Amino acid sequence: MQLSNERLLNDANGLSQLTQKSLPVKVSYAIAKNVAKIQSVLNIYNGEKQKLIDKYSVKDEEGKTLIAEDNQIKIQKESLKEWIKDIKELSEIENEIDIHKFNISALENGNYEMSAGEIMLIDYMIEE
Repeated sequence: MQLSNERLLNDANGLSQLTQKSLPVKVSYAIAKNVAKIQSVLNIYNGEKQKLIDKYSVKDEEGKTLIAEDNQIKIQKESLKEWIKDIKELSEIENEIDIHKFNISALENGNYEMSAGEIMLIDYMIEE
């Protein structure tokens, strides 16, 4: 299945929280397995993002990236357009991930408290 870095980034925290819920074994296993695969992809993403930060950020005298008061990385003004272009391109990269799926019926017969938002997080893991 193709999933963009942006989607993976947006979903990662919520998926990690779902692994802490009491869910049916098949559902819990599928989510945990998929989270591990997603983390592997995000590790690569984070490495590539760090390269862009190193390339475009403002550095102090020791060569360390400067962080603004709002906790944002300071980007060189003359490189801002390139930074935006490159970070957007990185976030749009599609990853082929072999998603472990489960049948929706695994969630039907039980008292599993899942919000609509949580179900939306795992929609690509559910088979009907």
